[in-house]
Amino acid sequence: MAVKILIKRRFKEGHFNEINKMLKKVRYGAMDEDGYLSSETLWDHEDPFRVVVASNWRSIEDWKRWSNSPRRKADLNEVEKYLDGSTEYEVFDLGLYPH
Repeated sequence: MAVKILIKRRFKEGHFNEINKMLKKVRYGAMDEDGYLSSETLWDHEDPFRVVVASNWRSIEDWKRWSNSPRRKADLNEVEKYLDGSTEYEVFDLGLYPH
């Protein structure tokens, strides 16, 4: 079953260009992965340093494989130095009630 992953972050102020560049790098890496369907980046209208990435995957297993991959972990090491707090993850099944 397809899943949507919401990745919520708040970044330190003053580093927009670096943050935007790193988020694109992580997304482009995901695009090459088996099971990746699509994603979008949402910038909070009221707080421009709060960002939600909504990522769609064919299955939770595909997401977990990418989430735990050495490539993603290396990219996230760069992202973490600009975080203002911790990253939150939420996982949703897509479609009608699956259970």
